Amino acid sequence: MKKTVLLLILLLAACDSPAPAMMGADATRVTIDGVDFTIRIRGDRAEAIRTNMMPNPSIGSIYPRALQAMEGVSDCSVIEGSLRGDVAVMRADLDCG
Repeated sequence: MKKTVLLLILLLAACDSPAPAMMGADATRVTIDGVDFTIRIRGDRAEAIRTNMMPNPSIGSIYPRALQAMEGVSDCSVIEGSLRGDVAVMRADLDCG
């Protein structure tokens, strides 16, 4: 039983399912300074899902990498102050003008 629960937890931890607003958007996988993300862009919004395991990740170390990943994939700038989320899933508004 314990093995089944552990396997289920590991499978769910590896999930990079998008938020409903991002469903159907193309997924681009990128690595920034050793952190793996799946990036989805829809219109002027971006979503970054961290997909690798890290011991005790901090927002201060993940946010700048997520921002760089979003800007690199979208060719847009993340609007200052719009990056939000946690160390696993981040969302931001984009300025593509």
